[in-house]
Amino acid sequence: MVDNIVPTITPQSRTRDVLDSPKTPPSFSPLIKEKDALFDSLANEEMIEGSGPENASLRAVFTGLLWFGYAVAVVVAIVLVWSAAKELLK
Repeated sequence: MVDNIVPTITPQSRTRDVLDSPKTPPSFSPLIKEKDALFDSLANEEMIEGSGPENASLRAVFTGLLWFGYAVAVVVAIVLVWSAAKELLK
């Protein structure tokens, strides 16, 4: 090990601290406006497409199947982890 540790790189000038920087507010307004416009267009599209009662029942069935699939996937993952842990403990 080295007994005398000497810094190899010395700073040439003092870096500006975060607190030294000017107090200008960040300009996020174009991004916020674009995001709001995107959400508004998605909401309007959803209202136009999914306004009928026939779509509501189909959507409920699809949502139920999706949640059932998630539940089956979680149970299968737990069983796989359990069996792998049992094999490792043998």
